[in-house]
Amino acid sequence: MIIRPYEAGRDEQAVIRIWEEARWIDRGDEDDAASLRVMLDHSPALVAELDGEAECVTISSPATIRHLREDIPLGIVAAVTTSPRGRRAGLASRTTAQLVRRDAGAGRMVSALGMFEQGFYTRLGFGNGPYELRWGIDPATLSVPVSAASPLRITARDNADVHRAMRERALCHGGVRILNAAHIEAEMGWTEHPLGLGYRNGEGELTHFVWGELKDENGPLIITAMAWREPGQLLELLALLRSLGDQAHVVKMIEPAGVHLQDFIDRPFRQANTGKGGDWRRGAETEAWWQARINDLRGCLARTSLPHAGPALTFNLHLDDPIAEFLPAADKWQGTGGNYVVQLGKTSHAEPGSRKGLPSLHASVGGFTRLWLGCAEAGAIAAAGQIEGPRQLLDELEATLRLPTPRTGCEF
Repeated sequence: MIIRPYEAGRDEQAVIRIWEEARWIDRGDEDDAASLRVMLDHSPALVAELDGEAECVTISSPATIRHLREDIPLGIVAAVTTSPRGRRAGLASRTTAQLVRRDAGAGRMVSALGMFEQGFYTRLGFGNGPYELRWGIDPATLSVPVSAASPLRITARDNADVHRAMRERALCHGGVRILNAAHIEAEMGWTEHPLGLGYRNGEGELTHFVWGELKDENGPLIITAMAWREPGQLLELLALLRSLGDQAHVVKMIEPAGVHLQDFIDRPFRQANTGKGGDWRRGAETEAWWQARINDLRGCLARTSLPHAGPALTFNLHLDDPIAEFLPAADKWQGTGGNYVVQLGKTSHAEPGSRKGLPSLHASVGGFTRLWLGCAEAGAIAAAGQIEGPRQLLDELEATLRLPTPRTGCEF
């Protein structure tokens, strides 16, 4: 196995074949292949080769993730794709580990990804994000106190405006800004049966929009991207979706960050009890679909401020980072594991070492990442075996890390 940077002239056809074999793009579809080229040509990417040919590819997208009011450099593992020939050979895990290592070396203090299944990326130190709600609703039943103005049509050619709107949108704790414009361009290019509608301000700038896929004449309409800058614009987008109810019988979407969508649905329980199954199912389903891991503990905590936490909480932390098992021993970066003295409060930090007389917390990097982001309470993470410490320390961690639930506000 050789892991190296992607080279367009050498690897392009092999990577297209890998994506076709994985059914991520349609075989022979030049438009799909063109969108993949956009992603590859403008994103950090690694390939793993067997017998001189690429059989696995991983792609990174530079981004930021918000921790309360601080935007922290993030590397999104945007794609991990392995050919049938390369399965069960360790290509995906080792190539992903090297991608995370390169992102860490580029100053990306956190890595995140959308998981295909729970467990695989846990081996590399990733921990689950929070539960999120995926709604299926009859848009005609959206109850909002405004009407929508006539929208403009958004197409894949508007990808630069969409990227800017996503970067400028309102963010909550956990909100992700994808800095890589090629990521947005490729995702829009891969959308089948696209439907995009939105609004521009007086200067022509796209301020709020919805983008998705209309599966059939009557839906479902699956919303994959949505952005707004202020609450009134969100209400207008919900009113816009309501106006589509005479055609689309179901809209499916992740609950927008910062709202409870049920507040805007007329008779939500009736819908859930009478809706069809499959893509037509109505109501809300829970899913923890993304994972994250800290790559630089000292850097992350230096950017962490908990203004309402009260007195600072100080403790010893022994942090395990399993990613080292998948990296060459000669690599300088072997994860962020080790022993630290941690302070959490208005000013936070982590310093190497330990101090006598302090309580001690033993944690996996995935478990501590979940704790730091507020994905779950300390007791729940301890029950999963991802952190371990005295009960009093766990209680104090819960009282100190009183964080909003992190909402990425976009899919990746």
